[in-house]
Amino acid sequence: MKVGLFINPVAGCGILLGYKGSDHLTSGMCPHSVSLDLAVAFLREIDEGDIQFLIPSGIMGEKAFIEAGYRNYSVIYNASESTDPSDTMAFLSILKHYNPDILVFFGGDGTARNVVDASLGFPVLGVPAGTKMYSSVFAISVRAAADILMDLRLGRSMDMADAQVIDLDEDAYSSGKLETSIYGELLVPRSNRVVLESKAEYSDDYVEDAAEYIAEHMEENADYLIGPGTTCKRILSFLGTDGSLLGFDLVRNRKVIARDMNEQEIFNTVDENTRVVISPIGGQGFLLGRGNRQLSYRALRKINMSNLIVIASAAKLDSLSRLYVDTGPEKVQFPRYIKVIYGYGKFKMMKVEYYT
Repeated sequence: MKVGLFINPVAGCGILLGYKGSDHLTSGMCPHSVSLDLAVAFLREIDEGDIQFLIPSGIMGEKAFIEAGYRNYSVIYNASESTDPSDTMAFLSILKHYNPDILVFFGGDGTARNVVDASLGFPVLGVPAGTKMYSSVFAISVRAAADILMDLRLGRSMDMADAQVIDLDEDAYSSGKLETSIYGELLVPRSNRVVLESKAEYSDDYVEDAAEYIAEHMEENADYLIGPGTTCKRILSFLGTDGSLLGFDLVRNRKVIARDMNEQEIFNTVDENTRVVISPIGGQGFLLGRGNRQLSYRALRKINMSNLIVIASAAKLDSLSRLYVDTGPEKVQFPRYIKVIYGYGKFKMMKVEYYT
């Protein structure tokens, strides 16, 4: 079995630098490659067997294989020392001549758009590593991606489906505006371990009541970390203030004391008494790991999960059978069921599937 694989080494780096994405970064600008770590974790889940990987050199591929101790690979492209999207396109242009059974890539929506531009003609599987992952081409987690590849290697029947790749304006996103459109489609494995729905918007019926309920029941002198999205930010409107639409804002005694906090700031601030308010992504059902990755695994380890407050509209909840949590390869203790507020004093218990 021939498998193309490449890593976008800057994917997810925007979170570490306090940006909303990584589209404008090169590998030389990243203090640490999040996606490289994820690729190593992925390879350690794979039995070498008869899989022949076709990869780029260096941080775009070979470095992960060396670190994981995986030997069954061929370098077909020599990547630049400080990689950028031109390296991705050059690698994919060469890869097409090998006609692999599938391409596995580590990145986010920007990486997926590069893959669309390459017009490959064979299936792909995205491994979630980016800051933004609203497209429907990504496995639920690193382990889920490894399981899918092993199923394909063992010859287990798996249909393929066209999945949407989302074009998100990163400049608008950085200024607090979520402007998306469909960029194209990629052929991906049809599996319950792949998110086949792009981010969807749902009616905010009753979410005003839910937001009002949370605002009215805030405790004095307690810190509330209010997550991204219009649903969460409705709470701030009941406090007579506003925050960053796509970031985390810290509220104490009904006042915003910090806006658009990055991962380091959140980690430095939260403790077991911090209340954290988040909302799942419509259509996908991700509670953590998509669109709110500033709340990292190391910050989550400091939080008492009983202080996690989840809010959603009734319409959004009706479209979801469960919620997903992906914190990457690092383990975080998480409840199997969680209470979701969808109206004034109205709750629904939702099952949580946690992935590492």
